[in-house]
Amino acid sequence: QTPRVRADLRSELSREQIDLVRKGLWKVVNEDGGTGGRARLKNVQVAGKTGTAQATDRGHKDTIAWFACFAPFDNPKYVVAAMVQGGEHGGSVAGPIATRIIERALALDEGKFDMQVAWLSPAHKANPFQMIKDVNYAGGNVPSGDEENADDSQNADAQMASSDATPDVEPEADSQGKVRRRAAVARAVPVAAPAPRNFFERLFGVRRQPVPVATPPPPPTRRRGTR
Repeated sequence: QTPRVRADLRSELSREQIDLVRKGLWKVVNEDGGTGGRARLKNVQVAGKTGTAQATDRGHKDTIAWFACFAPFDNPKYVVAAMVQGGEHGGSVAGPIATRIIERALALDEGKFDMQVAWLSPAHKANPFQMIKDVNYAGGNVPSGDEENADDSQNADAQMASSDATPDVEPEADSQGKVRRRAAVARAVPVAAPAPRNFFERLFGVRRQPVPVATPPPPPTRRRGTR
């Protein structure tokens, strides 16, 4: 099926401007300190952009991590955009997922990968508002540099294994189909956010207020006796 072209940047931007944008996307992934360093692949150059959107879900602060990329850089063949609700950073959560898709799509083209499809039960968490801090694959990509900062939140590690491994997000059953009960996971307690500071407080720091001195009680009044 021929893809439908909805817009052509060449009608609005010059070739030099497009090359400048492409160079910036390449640096996000391949330059030291880029936020998309976790999306690097060994034999294929990937270019992309990370992002983290802040949202509120039923009164709880949440983030949506995303990463959009294309590869190979010189002759793009695949474009992937991955979004993960509850992800802490686009580079460390959505980035590895997106490039995993590209890596295996290219391997399928070369006949080097045979996709095995298996049914997995839904992953349930004791605390559905725990943030996904990181996504790793066995023999995964190189670590990334600085990430874009999201609001402080509850953190949880999500470890993603290779295709020949089994997920550990759900307890495994024995030969009789029974699952051992595990100790309940302690629910994280949210920490109250500090009070916002004004411009001068951010510039010069918060001025400490003197400790108020307790006022001594007034002396008791003496009543004159009556004769």
